[in-house]
Amino acid sequence: MTDLPERPDQQIADSFLQDFVRELSRIHGPDIDFVLLFGSAARGEFVLGKSDVDLVIQVKREDAVRAVEDSAVPLFWQLDQKHGTQFKRVLSTGEAEGYLESLLKSLEKQARLYKPFEVFGPRDIDWSRGKIRRLDLLPGATFVASQLTLLYKMKHEGVILFGRDIRPEIHPHFSWWEKLKAVWVPQTLAFSAIILAPLLPQKAVGYATKAIFYELDSVNLFLSNQIPAGEAKLEGFFSATGFRDYLLDDLRFYLELKLDLLSPQKREFVRTAARIKREGFAGSGREALYFCLKAFQVIFITNAAAILKAGSSL
Repeated sequence: MTDLPERPDQQIADSFLQDFVRELSRIHGPDIDFVLLFGSAARGEFVLGKSDVDLVIQVKREDAVRAVEDSAVPLFWQLDQKHGTQFKRVLSTGEAEGYLESLLKSLEKQARLYKPFEVFGPRDIDWSRGKIRRLDLLPGATFVASQLTLLYKMKHEGVILFGRDIRPEIHPHFSWWEKLKAVWVPQTLAFSAIILAPLLPQKAVGYATKAIFYELDSVNLFLSNQIPAGEAKLEGFFSATGFRDYLLDDLRFYLELKLDLLSPQKREFVRTAARIKREGFAGSGREALYFCLKAFQVIFITNAAAILKAGSSL
């Protein structure tokens, strides 16, 4: 999926996806419009036991949605076992250990978090206007989830695994409300991590880590209408709290100094989050709570500054 040498974990994910799409298209090929992959597996950053997978399967007829989904679900778990992709540990539709994790996975599933794929009918998404139209997803898409972030990633990092290339037709909707939801999602996720930390510390740190990397994307999208690659994305995040107005910038500097959130501390925190994303978290409950609190502080300060900056330019 990429011109760069692939890591072993990514190779396993690629093999899984090739088998999944090949078998699903063998059964339902005439009914499938396209299969699009986005997220870490599309970027070549898949990590076994840590990463989920994000697939959009669109069919050509409304009455094919249920049939494709009924085939895709057992096929997915069969291939997970065959390839050892460890999705049962990560995904909300996988296995849970204990009552608390079972309840959490149920909530994640309802929120479409860590769900591996969604099967859409031909009119469920208005790609040209950047709008989700399916009725059961409409409340969450309108008031909670950022359609802008999802559609932007599908367009710019998406990989077509089967069928026609929908990416040129995708036009994310850059409204103020959609941009505001883009930065609200990681803040909400980080707050949830704080609540969860005393009960499920590893899961909580996973939430907080995901929130940080959502924020890297979201604040760039909020301020510049794009998610740049590599160092440019990081610099956009680190500079998000800077102001041209001296009074505001002095206030920002004072707050970040008191909270140990100056640029060097934020850089170190992002490096720590990246290490946890790759290797996992093995600290105590207290360390988990500290990490989650720090993640929330970083995201809250960054969002507050970004909203103030954007509001002052209107």
